[in-house]
Amino acid sequence: MSPATTGSARAARTLAEALALVLPADCAGCGAWDVAVCPACRELVSLTPVRSDGDAPMLSLPGDAGPLLPVWSLADYVGPVRGLVVAWKRTGRADVARALLERADRGARVWAHDPELALTGSGDVVVVPAPSGLRRRLRGALVTADLADAVAAGIAASGAVEPGRTVRSADLLRRSGGRRHQSGLGVRARARNRVGGVRVLAAPGPGAVVVLVDDVLTTGSTLAACARALVTSGTRVAGALVVAATPPPGRTPVARA
Repeated sequence: MSPATTGSARAARTLAEALALVLPADCAGCGAWDVAVCPACRELVSLTPVRSDGDAPMLSLPGDAGPLLPVWSLADYVGPVRGLVVAWKRTGRADVARALLERADRGARVWAHDPELALTGSGDVVVVPAPSGLRRRLRGALVTADLADAVAAGIAASGAVEPGRTVRSADLLRRSGGRRHQSGLGVRARARNRVGGVRVLAAPGPGAVVVLVDDVLTTGSTLAACARALVTSGTRVAGALVVAATPPPGRTPVARA
C-alpha cells in the first residue's frame, strides 16, 4: 500500500471517528436511540469464549490429518450480534468497533487460561488475523488486524503466558490471487475456494505459537486454510478466536455467561 493510499485511509477513519462524536447514533444491534451499542446488546458478546468448531464442517479440509482446529467464539452470529458485526465490518462505525474490540480484549484474558488452548512454548505468542482482501486493504478497513491487536493485548494482560515471552500481533497471511470472496458461497464452494488460497508472508519466529482470529466463523474454510498454510510453514497453531459463530440450522443459540 502506497503512503498516499495509507494517508487517505487514515484520514477517512479519523473523519468517521470525529463525526461519530457529534452526530447522534442508534444501537447497531437493536436500534435503541442515541447509543452506539446499548448495554443489552453489548452483553450479548460474552466475555467467556465457548468452543464452536463442532458447528463448522470445513475446519478440516480433505486430506487433513489430526483433529479439527479448536475455535472459540464470543457470540452467536444471529439477531443483534449480527447487526453489530455488520456495522463494524461494512459501514466502518468506529463507535461499534470500539465496543466489540473492548469485548474481544476482555474475552481474550479469559480465553488465554482455557486448558484446551495450549500456549506453552519457548517463543512468542503471535496473534495472526485471517487475511483481508485487497479492496479492504486499500480502504484501510482491516477489521481482523484490529481484532488481532485487541486479542494480543488481552492475552498479554491475562498473566497466562510465562514471563520473558512476548505476545504480539502480526499480519502474516495474504489471500492468493484469483480467489473469490467467501460471502454467498455454499459449503463445498467455500472449501474449493480456500484450498491453497492463503500464503504466509514470513515465519513468526523460532518456537512461536500462533493463535488465529477472525470476525465470523461460518463453515470454517477460511480458518482451515490459514491453519494449513501456517502448519505447512512449520508453525504450531494452538487455536482460533472469533467474535461470532454462525449456529447451524435448527440449533438454539448458545446461552452464554
